[in-house]
Amino acid sequence: MELGHSGTVLTKDLLSADGRRVASRGQIVDLPLLKEIAGKAPRGVRERPLFETTHAETVLAAFESPALLHLAGSEPSRALAADALSEVRFPQPVWDELEALRQQDGPRYQHALFTGIAAARLFRAALGTGPGVPRMVGGALVHDLGMLHVGTRLRFKRDHLTHAEALALEDHPLLGALVLASALGDAPAVHFALLHHTRAGFGYPRMPGKPPLRGLDLIAVASAFAALVCPRPFRLVPFNARGAVDQLAEDAEAGHYDPRAVRLLIHCLRGARGPINELQLPRAPTGFRPPANHHGLSPESRAA
Repeated sequence: MELGHSGTVLTKDLLSADGRRVASRGQIVDLPLLKEIAGKAPRGVRERPLFETTHAETVLAAFESPALLHLAGSEPSRALAADALSEVRFPQPVWDELEALRQQDGPRYQHALFTGIAAARLFRAALGTGPGVPRMVGGALVHDLGMLHVGTRLRFKRDHLTHAEALALEDHPLLGALVLASALGDAPAVHFALLHHTRAGFGYPRMPGKPPLRGLDLIAVASAFAALVCPRPFRLVPFNARGAVDQLAEDAEAGHYDPRAVRLLIHCLRGARGPINELQLPRAPTGFRPPANHHGLSPESRAA
């Protein structure tokens, strides 16, 4: 979808996890609708911290994953990331969305947790204990909830996508932003949900210029790293951490990610020791990247 154009027409009602109708079948969903829904969000609703929810235990368990060993494996690193995550606060409808993701799509629930942990590590390294960090980390945790509203067949497809399937998949950032805006109003999590796939103009939705959103560059890199080190239906064997870094470094060189965010990720993977401006990047890729990876369009569709 291209922002500022006509939007997309819903083929079914867009419902939140607690049953609220966010948008109706046949309705055009676009940025004006997103702003309208955000403006109608309830005010003054109690926000529950993560440590009071059913997700606290699974977040702590995710820290034990071998894929995150180097990113948040040491006690100081883990304490910094866990502290930021524990202070994430949302109204109950947002926690309900995350619970629905856990029940309906285990791999993407894992991706949400891994992205939250990776983002917590990056934001703590970049901003220390600033008061805004938990809000940023919360946005990372729920940034991909729009995938709940994509067809099940698409989410679990093992082969490459057709053009029509790819276009359908591209609606999920806006759908996720709409659902979050209905509960949060104009919040960082809504913007992260909408913009996490923009890839500096190479992704979607199409954005003129660079979005002036503080923290989006770190969210995008945290999300991509988490996706690469997790198994997916189209890539049953994941990248290892070094292979994921190799891939992200190549993508940053092509302009798809902020190179500074990728450097910060590498810095954190190495224990965040010493000044980041003295970081020596790998001279050649040496990590594991799976040979069978059916991500995105097929070669034939890309050539068409």
